[in-house]
Amino acid sequence: MIKYIELDEKVPKHSFDIFSTTHEHYNDAAILLNSSIVVVDFDERNEAIEKLFRLFPTLRVESRRGCHLYYQKPKILIKNWTGKLTVAGMTVDYKTGKKSIAIIKQDGKLRPMQNAHYLNDLSALPMLPVYLYPSKLKQSLMGLVEGQGRNSALFTHLLTAKEMYELDDAFIEELAHFINDLVFGEPLKEKELASLIESVNQTYEKKKKGQAIQFLNEKDIVMTSEVLVQRLDIKYYQQKLYFKQNDHYVHNDNKLLREIDQLIKLKPSQHKQLLELFKIKSEYIEEQDFPIKLPGGYIIDDGEVIQADYGFTPYYLDVQYQEDAYDEHVDQFLDFFTMNRKDLRLVIEEMFGHILMTHSFPHKVFFFQGSKGNNGKSTFLKMINAFAGDLASQLTLNDFNDATSVAFLDGKLVNIGDDIDASYLEQSKNFKTLASGDPIMVRPIYQQPFKLKNKATLIFTCNDMPTFKDKSGGIARRVVVIPCDNQVEKRDMDLDRKLSTPNAKSYILRLALEGIQRIKANGGKLTESLTIQAKTKEYFVSSDSVLAFESENQHLIVNRPIKDVYNAYVAFCFENGFKEVGKTEFGRRLSNIGYESKVKKVNGKPIRYYEKVTDGVTGQ
Repeated sequence: MIKYIELDEKVPKHSFDIFSTTHEHYNDAAILLNSSIVVVDFDERNEAIEKLFRLFPTLRVESRRGCHLYYQKPKILIKNWTGKLTVAGMTVDYKTGKKSIAIIKQDGKLRPMQNAHYLNDLSALPMLPVYLYPSKLKQSLMGLVEGQGRNSALFTHLLTAKEMYELDDAFIEELAHFINDLVFGEPLKEKELASLIESVNQTYEKKKKGQAIQFLNEKDIVMTSEVLVQRLDIKYYQQKLYFKQNDHYVHNDNKLLREIDQLIKLKPSQHKQLLELFKIKSEYIEEQDFPIKLPGGYIIDDGEVIQADYGFTPYYLDVQYQEDAYDEHVDQFLDFFTMNRKDLRLVIEEMFGHILMTHSFPHKVFFFQGSKGNNGKSTFLKMINAFAGDLASQLTLNDFNDATSVAFLDGKLVNIGDDIDASYLEQSKNFKTLASGDPIMVRPIYQQPFKLKNKATLIFTCNDMPTFKDKSGGIARRVVVIPCDNQVEKRDMDLDRKLSTPNAKSYILRLALEGIQRIKANGGKLTESLTIQAKTKEYFVSSDSVLAFESENQHLIVNRPIKDVYNAYVAFCFENGFKEVGKTEFGRRLSNIGYESKVKKVNGKPIRYYEKVTDGVTGQ
């Protein structure tokens, strides 16, 4: 079933939940795509595009400057990219996924199209041809002429395409002629092109067959480093070495040296030399946005599981993907942990999803607070630790003030601090920066400082909440306090194992993916929970004299002279044992929770007073 949505010129008029199976009653309409379809958007018209369409006919919809070609999406990673280079050497825009649209109708008229019969059944679309697969390179070959690095650009382009998609020699020859004849502004001579193609294929075969292994020689450590970089697929990212083990990349220098030891016996001093050489011989990864690799050839990208071959990513989650996974032990434990409160459970499941969101997530910090023992906090954290595996770190709040400790968050998706102290935190700048995902300078031990953009969800358990000196709205907007108020009546000594089985982890993955979809459907916010809102407000009120005063005395604030309001606040602090803050800080904190100071005339004299303009102390 094809879903059409109404447009207001070029943007959706309603949410994607409002659609029709026909476009007839829409003046402007678009097709709502899905993850099995990819639309290739060309921003121009030229002979290369026409040749591709003749070779691989499909639904074609004309746009004002170019055209859209519709195909089935293969099992490779394709995102909603703009200006992405293709194997064909041209740049295109890709559109795919449940939140993407492709315009087919404007001003009451369908756009000109060919092979319109595919509109009756998009599942019958042909598969995206390899020519239109994305390339990891960036340099477009369109219009290149002699003197613009044309030959070296083509060599690199063909070799990269061959390596990425394991293309045979015949296809490379065909591709080279296509680019030479239709993409270049000035083609190479036939003899020159043939020599270049032969060089590409020979280089590829040398790499594939590992012919360079014969040069593993303890007397030539430089050559040995180059050979090992190719053989072990070593990458350099964020000042750390990664190598491919089985089907994913691993950062562990000891494991790397053990792999090398299986290939060549070296002295300890040569091991150190190799590690330094790898930093300049391996591929330097600059990208910061990566999907999460799963076993079995799956990745999680933007909350969706895709079966795709993907190159380097520092994130490997050792959890099997099962779309309909269910685990009775996890289900029952979560019901116990939340005391069967549906709103609480939804937020916890969304927290699982928060862990797997590497961008565009709510940036919340989760505190699980319960003063009594035997409430399941430790068991809950062990379950998350088992699920996240090597993607978890264990820093405390105090560790956040140390730039060396913070560096351990690099490459992690969750930080779990168990039983943190109910201390007074004098400094919280780093905490706010890490929670918001803004860049922060870190200093790994024995390495150069670098900027870290934290992607790890911050989770803590405590008996009593810590107190932040900083009372700005920045912290209040991030903190989510989740009550842990149940009691274990009969202890299951085998529960930790039951909650960490492969099936248990697959079920948590399913809950996490469902949680991501709820967050996205809710505009990037967590599900509202009255339980959590009340607990979070209670915490901030108890730790902030201004909030405590406001929560009980709104009638003494609204429309009252500022001087009288502050005097009432000072009296409140004296009666309740709070330490008052100065007038300026008092006004700033009231401003953070929705008050504005305004001026009105009373008996001809200007009087400044407070007015409530927004509501709420904190939110999810």
